[in-house]
Amino acid sequence: MNTLDRRSFVQFSTGALLAAYSSRLHAETSPADISNQNESVQVTGADYSWEYSQKDDRFRLFDSKKRLIAAGTLQPAVVTAAAGDATSRQCAPGKLTRHNNADGRVTFEYEGVNGAGRLSVTWRFDKYGIWTDPVVYETPAAEDVVSLHYFTDVKGSARTPSLEASFLVVPGISEASNISPILGQTVHLNETVWLGRGSPVPGLLQQWGLPVHYFGGFSVKSEHARNSYTEDKSDSFICGLADLPNGDLFLDLHEGKSSMWLDYRSDIWKHMRGPGQLTLGSTLFWTVGGNYYDAIGKYYGGLVNSGIVKKKQNSARKTAAALTPQFCTWGAQVARGKASENLDEAFLSEIYKELRASGMKAGMFSIDDKWEGSYGKLEHSAERLPHFEQFLDQVRADGNRIGLWAALMRCEKPSEIGLTEDQMLKKADGTPVVSGGQTKYFILDFTQPEVAKVLSDLARKFIRRYKPDLVKFDFGYELPAVAQAAPKDKHWAGERMMWKGLDVVITAMREENPDLVVMYYQLSPLFLEYFDLHSPDDLFLNSGEYDIEANRRFFFSSLLGELGVPTYGSSGYDWQSAPNIWFDSSVVGTLGSLNDFGGDERGEKSSPERIAKYNGLTQALRSSNFFKVVPLDGVTEAQTRSAHSHSWARLEDDKVVLLAIRPDMPAMESVPVADRASISKLRSMVRTPVPVVVASRTKEDIAHSGRLAIVPYGDGTISIHREQGRNADVHTHHFGGAVTQTHIAMDNGQLNLPVKQRGANNDLVEWIELHIVS
Repeated sequence: MNTLDRRSFVQFSTGALLAAYSSRLHAETSPADISNQNESVQVTGADYSWEYSQKDDRFRLFDSKKRLIAAGTLQPAVVTAAAGDATSRQCAPGKLTRHNNADGRVTFEYEGVNGAGRLSVTWRFDKYGIWTDPVVYETPAAEDVVSLHYFTDVKGSARTPSLEASFLVVPGISEASNISPILGQTVHLNETVWLGRGSPVPGLLQQWGLPVHYFGGFSVKSEHARNSYTEDKSDSFICGLADLPNGDLFLDLHEGKSSMWLDYRSDIWKHMRGPGQLTLGSTLFWTVGGNYYDAIGKYYGGLVNSGIVKKKQNSARKTAAALTPQFCTWGAQVARGKASENLDEAFLSEIYKELRASGMKAGMFSIDDKWEGSYGKLEHSAERLPHFEQFLDQVRADGNRIGLWAALMRCEKPSEIGLTEDQMLKKADGTPVVSGGQTKYFILDFTQPEVAKVLSDLARKFIRRYKPDLVKFDFGYELPAVAQAAPKDKHWAGERMMWKGLDVVITAMREENPDLVVMYYQLSPLFLEYFDLHSPDDLFLNSGEYDIEANRRFFFSSLLGELGVPTYGSSGYDWQSAPNIWFDSSVVGTLGSLNDFGGDERGEKSSPERIAKYNGLTQALRSSNFFKVVPLDGVTEAQTRSAHSHSWARLEDDKVVLLAIRPDMPAMESVPVADRASISKLRSMVRTPVPVVVASRTKEDIAHSGRLAIVPYGDGTISIHREQGRNADVHTHHFGGAVTQTHIAMDNGQLNLPVKQRGANNDLVEWIELHIVS
């Protein structure tokens, strides 16, 4: 076994060799350098440059090496309809009259927009980011704003996306794994997709990741030419919201180009009508990183630095609850026909007994839909679950925490909570929105003060009565698009409506329990105040490859760890893929399972071998909600393999505290050149012939910690590089509780540990605990 230079690991453990993965929070917000030349503008920042040409009204974004990242039309397009005539649409671009450069910002002014209108938009340039301010639209006409389109070309009545990049990055583009979030330009996917909160329409089924509120991309100089994906591949950009609009956020994809746009539909709702001055759009924040993973991290970090979002500040109790391994009833409910109105007390008692009998060491029992008697009341069904509160008491008495699913804004019978149908969310014809399958329900219009009061009172009562440690929030995607329905107070339409609802219910619940954990599956940093735990749910469209899709979702959600939001690693609907999902989950947060102990969709049941892996990994979990993750496959342009990683490193305070290593990692030649040195050193910290998770059980890094947890996925000898200690006491923990002990000596800074799946008595091994001694 090759030994590695001691000094290099000392430097590495302090983070000196991981500049690209160290803190992305630049304290400096000084302006970039801006110059005007004839009819153009040039901007130079620390890691980007930006150019504008008045000749074609296009901007071009470059990385620090002057490689083109993306380019598009600068003037936003405003679609309007004559007041009182929703069919009379127009969208006519104006002519640039001037651009002003002052104090690190450039304002572009256009006249003749949609005939006699005027439009202005300001771009602000900091050293480490670009801000596009909301659009100011002035019109003398009595007209309604239908939509606002960024990066769009308009010719006659045709409007087409104009933003060009060789590859786009769109997390959450599809609930299924068959459409990659890494989209090559030449694929020519023609689709409109949500970047906002989501709804059943339009187009693709989307749920996980929404709202994401950002997208990105990168370019190559020429596909398949020499060095296309090395020297000639650009850095990546991310463009995301810095505040929430009262319109729905979409991304248009057409013939390899894209356009972000907002749907307002004032032609229906009459809330954004001229004549006069209207403010449209949102503040957009652009970042550039060496790859799209890094650029997303810079987007998150820039919003923190600017004070727009704040990192989580949890109590120790709250963080402990968020990181508690879970079991969720949903998979068993589906498997046994106990979903929705069929959920009953006999099922809950049965599945809880099976959980305890299985030996799975889940510390939280999470009850899914539909423990409520009627949506809206937030009370259990007295008919189906007559002893529900006693059951919860028993689960707690057994030493477990409680999780409860809730879609708090649903309402089956308004009269039951003192409201009327007039206080429900309405369609344009004045009738309330009705949703649901077997059970029909309305959606509360919580923008009405009296509804918000009722809802907040119900939420507080819910927490007081049932005392959940975690609420599995499930709702955002049910809000209809603004083209179909809108709240009474249109200020809260669009992307703001979900925020308003969260502010009502989560604020109320936390008044009762400040340490309540709320779990959801969005990637947007703009809801950071309300969500504490990310979920990859639901994987239901990924049968046969739940673990592959979960790995991809963890890839993106791992970045939330830098903001203090860990990920709950829910399984899919089969047992076969669960150990792989748990392996990856150990890096990003905590474990979960929703599998049925009696049999899954493939007829397989739980087994001691699989439960042993779950139990072992619970001992390797870290106790902090703040961390950075390094994907050890690197970040590439590959549309199938990218946004995945075979192996991972987790850093806390720039110390490597956990490594999840699969030996079949891609060769180093497939890792981007800029990342090879740091990733090579990370990979070298643990040499293994089998998949293994190695974690420090202290605040020190793996090379210095006096206690380590090892969870092997096979037999072999694992070599761990060490900076301290000469010997180790080895405590092997077996399924069922037995512990055996041995002792090994280190060899020239390497701890060579033989591992087996079963001990001498054929007992299954859950995990191995190492106590390092001098």
